[in-house]
Amino acid sequence: MALIRFRAKRVRAIIMKCKQREPAFTLIELLVVIAIIALLASLLLPVLAQGRIRAKDIGCVNNLKELDLGILMWARDQGDKYPWNVDVSLGGAQGSLDWTDNFRVCSNEVVSTKLLVCPRDVVTKQAATNWTAMRGDVNVSYLFCKSSTQARTLDIVAGDGNVIGGGGGLDAYWNVFLGTSIDAAWDKNLHVFKGDLAMGDGSVKKIKTPDLRELISTLLASGTMTNVVLSKPRGIF
Repeated sequence: MALIRFRAKRVRAIIMKCKQREPAFTLIELLVVIAIIALLASLLLPVLAQGRIRAKDIGCVNNLKELDLGILMWARDQGDKYPWNVDVSLGGAQGSLDWTDNFRVCSNEVVSTKLLVCPRDVVTKQAATNWTAMRGDVNVSYLFCKSSTQARTLDIVAGDGNVIGGGGGLDAYWNVFLGTSIDAAWDKNLHVFKGDLAMGDGSVKKIKTPDLRELISTLLASGTMTNVVLSKPRGIF
């Protein structure tokens, strides 16, 4: 009997021990945990944000490379003339009232309308569902160099549309008579005072405002063109 009572007491003791609750966090311990989480978040969030921005920048370069390649392929079949230098009657976009035709005529070579939207521009622009419905003021982020008349390797073919200066219009314009007075610049949108340009050799350059001005000056000094015209996205007028 004594053994039974001893075992019964032991069982009750075990049960009571199991019912005991673990002590809760003190207020100070809870505040310390919250502070550590906040510190880690403050360290990690900027890193993640920068990672997303870099990914979008890379996406823009890739888009322009594909777009550039498509336009150059089209030009090779047109005697090295770009769409804006080939008359509408011959399958080009010269003389068209729809600015978007300058890219639309290359649809077989460019393939996807998504390539015309910079990943950093998705707040104001969205990819068109198809080439027929595409609008320059809604579905296109990139400009083209209207003054590039042949497939020359040093020419600008296309690029980010956030260029300012050159008269302030949709066709930013600089000529040989300006000399060193080139006011071309990237605004704070898209890549924050930087931009990407697709060139006639198939490359894409990421440049700042001083480099943009130098490039325009070099093109004007080369003797291959008397003016540089960057034609920016727009709707049908």
